[in-house]
Amino acid sequence: MARKTVITKVLDVEAQDGIIEFPQNRTLYADQFTDDAPTSDEDREGFKAKNMKEVFEHYQPSKNGITLETEEGGAIYEDFDFKSLKDFEDEQLIAQSDLLSETKGRIDAYNSVIRQLEKNKTLRNTLKDEAARGNLKNALKALLAELEEAE
Repeated sequence: MARKTVITKVLDVEAQDGIIEFPQNRTLYADQFTDDAPTSDEDREGFKAKNMKEVFEHYQPSKNGITLETEEGGAIYEDFDFKSLKDFEDEQLIAQSDLLSETKGRIDAYNSVIRQLEKNKTLRNTLKDEAARGNLKNALKALLAELEEAE
């Protein structure tokens, strides 16, 4: 038997419950997605929208000054704007943030190296042998120095 999600809301001061049935195949976002308080009676009493596009165009939700922690433990403040439900997905949030984009780039690079290590038997064997690992490390340092000189 299917279960129904029921959401109750307070209708007045006497706390009479109203019941709204919420379909199971829907997602309800219940949060304050803007730092601004309602400024008009229409905003306070409820905006009548026909679709989600109208809701986003009317309210223009955004969060300003979100604190993100850097790898060093410092704090960076970034702003996020939401123009559709898709903007709440990880990829869209990462695209809006310089810190998150940079971090994702590094993670992708590390994962690429790990995949190469898993596939490359010669490199794996080189890293197991201490002398060969030292030689590889020196070669990589020399290559890095050469690349830095070329800049």
